[in-house]
Amino acid sequence: MLKYMKVAWKHIKEYKKRSIAIVLSIMLSVFLVVTIGSLSESARVLQVDDIIQNTGRNHVFYNGLGKAQIDKISKEKNVKEVANSFNYGTWKSNNGVNVDILAGEKKLLYMLDTEIIEGKYPTESNEIAIEGWVLDRLRLPHELNKNIKLSSKENGEKEFKLVGIIKNRLHSQSHDFRNAFIAFDKGKLAQDKESIETLVEFKEGVTYKNEAKKLGKAIGIKDESQIQLNKMLLDAMGEFEAVDWNLVRISLLLMLVGGIVIYSLYSISVLKRVQEYGMMRAICSTKKQIVYIILSEIFILYIVGASLGSLTGMLFTYVLKGSKMAIFITEAQYKLDTVVISKFSIGLAMLSALGSILLAGLRGGILANKVSPIEAMNKATQDKNVEIKEKESFIERFMNVQNKVSYKNLKRNKKVLIFTIIAMAVGSTFFMARSFKEELHGRSREKLESIGDKSPWSEILLNLDMNEPMKNGYTKEQLDEIKKIPQVENVFYIQALYSKLKLDKEQLNETNGENYIKFMNEKGFYPEANLGDFYIEGDTKDSVMIRNVVTGLRDKDLEYLGKIFSILQNEKIDINRMKKEPVAVVYIPKTKENGAPYDEKAKGRYEPVLDIKNGDKIKVTIPKEGYAKGIDNMELLSEHKKYSSQYVDKEFTVIGIVDELPTQYRDQNVVAMPTIPYVLISENMFKELSGIDNSYRAVRINLEENISKENYKSVKEKSQELSEIFERTLFVDIYEFNKEQEKSSITDNLFQNAIAVILILISGLSIYNNINYNLISRTREHGIMKAIGLTKKQFRKMIEFEGIMYGSISAIFSCIVALIAEMGIFVYQVYLFPLYVFPIPTYTKGFFIDWKSFLIVIAINLSIGYIATIGPRRQVDKIEITDAIRSID
Repeated sequence: MLKYMKVAWKHIKEYKKRSIAIVLSIMLSVFLVVTIGSLSESARVLQVDDIIQNTGRNHVFYNGLGKAQIDKISKEKNVKEVANSFNYGTWKSNNGVNVDILAGEKKLLYMLDTEIIEGKYPTESNEIAIEGWVLDRLRLPHELNKNIKLSSKENGEKEFKLVGIIKNRLHSQSHDFRNAFIAFDKGKLAQDKESIETLVEFKEGVTYKNEAKKLGKAIGIKDESQIQLNKMLLDAMGEFEAVDWNLVRISLLLMLVGGIVIYSLYSISVLKRVQEYGMMRAICSTKKQIVYIILSEIFILYIVGASLGSLTGMLFTYVLKGSKMAIFITEAQYKLDTVVISKFSIGLAMLSALGSILLAGLRGGILANKVSPIEAMNKATQDKNVEIKEKESFIERFMNVQNKVSYKNLKRNKKVLIFTIIAMAVGSTFFMARSFKEELHGRSREKLESIGDKSPWSEILLNLDMNEPMKNGYTKEQLDEIKKIPQVENVFYIQALYSKLKLDKEQLNETNGENYIKFMNEKGFYPEANLGDFYIEGDTKDSVMIRNVVTGLRDKDLEYLGKIFSILQNEKIDINRMKKEPVAVVYIPKTKENGAPYDEKAKGRYEPVLDIKNGDKIKVTIPKEGYAKGIDNMELLSEHKKYSSQYVDKEFTVIGIVDELPTQYRDQNVVAMPTIPYVLISENMFKELSGIDNSYRAVRINLEENISKENYKSVKEKSQELSEIFERTLFVDIYEFNKEQEKSSITDNLFQNAIAVILILISGLSIYNNINYNLISRTREHGIMKAIGLTKKQFRKMIEFEGIMYGSISAIFSCIVALIAEMGIFVYQVYLFPLYVFPIPTYTKGFFIDWKSFLIVIAINLSIGYIATIGPRRQVDKIEITDAIRSID
């Protein structure tokens, strides 16, 4: 076998440029699949880690347990870790910030994916540990062994010593979930025997869901509500263990491009040497020996190319470690702290490259063995399949002689032309389709920003708690203080009112509406939050009442609402009428027939749950007297019969229906999620309805892009001061998060552009090699043409025309395929996605052509076509006419 390897190695050295091109194509193909596969698998691992940060490591959560039950759990053989805790109470601090205190074992921090970064975990009954950001919210110094007085309704006032500072949990911080941790007090258990909450992590290799139920049964749990699975984590882990079909689809695309190019390059390489193989047979080489030589050459090229591709793919993946990326396969933002090299993608890449080059080798071997030794020695193979057709085509009538020759050569080499076009079209289409999708999203965002307010992307959010008396809120004067701080772009604030809509049953949109109110009552309106029923029977048997939110808008916000209708929906609303008359704009949730909002897996299309149109009357009812007295909001809304005498009704005429609820018009509490209807009215009408004036419950603060650290700190400090006025106020600062997200988008764009460039580069190698071979392989023809009078200038133009024809046809085909793909993307994003996947509209309604990407692809194709002619042109120019005619190439 060694002798065949030596002959193969000589061939490789003899045709260095072609061998390097083949190795490079294999390397780039394998590199892309390995890199994307590894990044995808890394992202899936990070997705699991991200969910662990959000929901904890535990696979199941048991509540209402006693001491005997938790002792049994720790002895189970399939249990990896257990953490027990109970709710000690709610700490009401002096600055109005409430903190939930958990009495738990040290392993509780492990389950919550955090740790002590300074000091120790509490072990004594008077010790406490707190996250750094919670200390900041409480305005307490990060000082260990400092005594802190805690006051709670459950346990009165008690003094604790700060013995540990806990690493911040980003999920809790971004959602303003505040916790403090004290020691697991067994003495407390004696007083309340069934108050323990237990987090359990099982060992690998078991079916977590079945194991959780099995364990619950073993410890005597009869009520299944005491067993709460960590569904998000279990779903993510299930997806991680399953086949990544997204990766398979992307890999197949890359394999198609790489495979075509590898097949094309090696086929040409073998065909180039068909005469050589024929002459080898003439000196007694057997067909089997020819095949062995080809296989040996394949083995060398494949091993070098695949090894380099795998190594560079792994290296590039490690280079990206620590960067933030929005992996386009998973469509999620992750920081690549963990890098996983995908064995699956390496195997997939290796198999695709091997399959392509083996097919090319098989074809070459068959052709090599078909060539007659006599034909090879006579150098006659070049003229074997030449056919002359006297009839001219329509296009040829407009060509001169040399251009006709180039055109006929294209027609004679149809297979090569088709391979060239397909190879280039895949890379070019990927680039143009991605560019179009970016432009589509960019134009939609520009439309939103053209309205004049960027508050959907605010940096700081304040929102009063749903239990804060409805009459309370921030005043204009308080909020104007933030506006005065330099580099604050905008402060957006709204009035909000929790209310009910009185509807005739006919106003429910058939099956969608009926299933919607059932779904919301059973689980959609968060029964665990004790918000009360979502809907109740109305005053008559033909009416119902459903929960909703009324939003009061200032004059400036009404103008903004008018622009939403005119710019985004191509409609008009009378904002002046809204200031003076009881008219309203409404937002109606959309569901499929099952009635569940945002259920992309359900069958059917999204339809509004209410059959309400412009001009219809709607009736809003609120417990006006109860709100004025400061009675608990949820009690007023839940106990409708009890407080019915305090309710007042107000009728509004609908003058507009907004497709999507603007984020800045939302109350962020669970009782006001965008799964319920909203009624948008003017401040004047809001005051008339509720009696509440100059009281704003939801505030969004936008900062300028290049805000200084000093001004940012001033805004944050002032916002935190406002959050402390009312207890339990939500205070979210996502300024730093938004900055990281911008970096992520930049990194991701660079990565995706790199993929497009590499795909085009691989395809370009194929085009260059095909054109180059087709021209050089006809050296004899060119010599004959020169012998009968073709000048150097005419010959140069003929060669250039043929190369440009290749480039032009590839460019035209690529642009047509890309245009079809872009039309498909447009139809899906603008029309199908909102109807069948997620009811969020895309505001760019008109199709457009992204000329930049088309011009770039045309320029690249034409450039490659022209460049590919330079080498053959010079080579033929150097050869004497007699030598060219005798050439076997």
